[in-house]
Amino acid sequence: MGECVDVKRVGPIATVVMHRKGNNGIAADLMEELSAAFQELGADDSVRVVILASEYEKYFCVGADLTSMGGIDRDAADAEDRIAALTLRLQQGFNAIEACPKPVIARVNGHALGGGCELALCCDYRVMVEDGRSKIGQSESALGIIPGAGGTQRLPRLIGKAKALPMLLESARLSATEAEAAGLVNRAVAPEELDAVVDELAGRLAKAATRALGLIKDAVNRGLETSLEEGLKIEARNFARATLTEDAVIGIVSFLSKQQPEFKGK
Repeated sequence: MGECVDVKRVGPIATVVMHRKGNNGIAADLMEELSAAFQELGADDSVRVVILASEYEKYFCVGADLTSMGGIDRDAADAEDRIAALTLRLQQGFNAIEACPKPVIARVNGHALGGGCELALCCDYRVMVEDGRSKIGQSESALGIIPGAGGTQRLPRLIGKAKALPMLLESARLSATEAEAAGLVNRAVAPEELDAVVDELAGRLAKAATRALGLIKDAVNRGLETSLEEGLKIEARNFARATLTEDAVIGIVSFLSKQQPEFKGK
């Protein structure tokens, strides 16, 4: 158990639970613990799915802890460089979530604004509660600032520039149903269904070929940053790596014998 993050395990499913100061405001301590947790779980062969969740009923994550920005000397000659360097360090925690070689599900049980939305964007699935109250979105421009942990980059890649740019410019706060329609969340579910939907998805993914899923994530994420030609080379290399796994043998033999495969995640 950490000061900001706990990790709970049920078989091959790990749940990373945030519990920082009542609303999971983002600061260096939370991001350092998240980074460490996701790197450890990503390297653990016994873990096949990771859920990112909040301990607090009303909040997934409210975004940056603005009180931590109060000590910035805006008149310093190197103020811009120092803020940019701090932001880059915080981004490392977000990058660790995105780079995790296991499927990651965001269980969005409450508000996910600003950095909270950016946390959800780092996950592979976003399941959000539709309770008539909870909102998700990049709300930074309303404060005179901009997203600093990937919102201007991941949101357009996820839903397209035509949808993302107005949301960013207008600090749009979407309900789960609105976010689902925009493609920002995968499922909008009633409060009483949230745990069942997340657990069913996690259980289904935990039975899949874990190494193959990780290689798909890697190919998609790296391929989006390069040309089609280079992306196809990444795909070819990852295809070779997947083919050499134990699960590939299980999958092919099961297919040929018309049986359901029982993957081992290896």
